[in-house]
Amino acid sequence: MEKIKEYTASEITAIAIYDLKRLGYNVWRNNNLAVKGRAFIGKRGVADIIGITKQGLHVECEVKKLGDKLSKGQIEHLTMITDCGGLTFIAHQENKKILLTPFLDYIKILIN
Repeated sequence: MEKIKEYTASEITAIAIYDLKRLGYNVWRNNNLAVKGRAFIGKRGVADIIGITKQGLHVECEVKKLGDKLSKGQIEHLTMITDCGGLTFIAHQENKKILLTPFLDYIKILIN
């Protein structure tokens, strides 16, 4: 059986940014990191890639490597963005491909 290349989070992020830009979205890498010795002042659950459409809609895309799972905070945040009319995606690896799956479709896949 052929071993499938496992993409790194950085590789998935780069591919997702490229694909989202091809779709016409203005997106960028979001750094929402805790720093040792300082209080975390970011927003828990904010996606790895954020941006905006030409129509002014907010876009967020969470990057998940093989075996990674969405946290409760990520699910809550992406649900809020979706409920407010924003566009939400999960960039993830399936076999040899990197897919951009709409968040709600990704959740349905996890449930089934």
